[in-house]
Amino acid sequence: MGYVKKQIDILVKEHGSKKAARSFANLWYSNGIRDRKVNEVSSVRERFRPGKIYSFDYSPITKDLQWYDKHPVVLALDSQNDNDLGVNLNLLPIRIKEQLLDDLYGALSGQIKSAKGKSAANDKTLRVTYDGVKAYLDRYGFGFAIRQYKPNRKSSQAVVSYDAWPKIALANLIELNGANVNDVRLLHSQYMRK
Repeated sequence: MGYVKKQIDILVKEHGSKKAARSFANLWYSNGIRDRKVNEVSSVRERFRPGKIYSFDYSPITKDLQWYDKHPVVLALDSQNDNDLGVNLNLLPIRIKEQLLDDLYGALSGQIKSAKGKSAANDKTLRVTYDGVKAYLDRYGFGFAIRQYKPNRKSSQAVVSYDAWPKIALANLIELNGANVNDVRLLHSQYMRK
């Protein structure tokens, strides 16, 4: 068990249950967005920078999509084209999301130590690649959680500091349009059959 999971356990114990810790994390996030003195969440207008976690409101070009997440929380990957690319953490089951962030934090701990800034916005990028994360997620059948986002379709974007990964892992910020969590699970089943 690494940094992310240990901190989640501490938050669960502090708040008495995982449900209460999730409520705390949601409140932490919404307060952090509004309070410029909070350094763990910073409003930013930038293209994705690999290794950082972003949250934002999203409006796809076409509303004809079967479904989409209106408020993605995304671990940024190296972009392959003009779009921003990353793992929508909202689409992962809680245990997979926590494990991914715990494993990644452990593997990149040396980079993270030297990348930390005075605020989330000042944190430097990490070497997090599409190929590496895709292979990791495919082992569990969740490669479909890697998504592309048009930069000009994002609004109210914020970035989360590396030290706050346990809190953002607990936060429940998903806002699906045209689907529910069961639909996402069905997508996972279909992906696994490919």
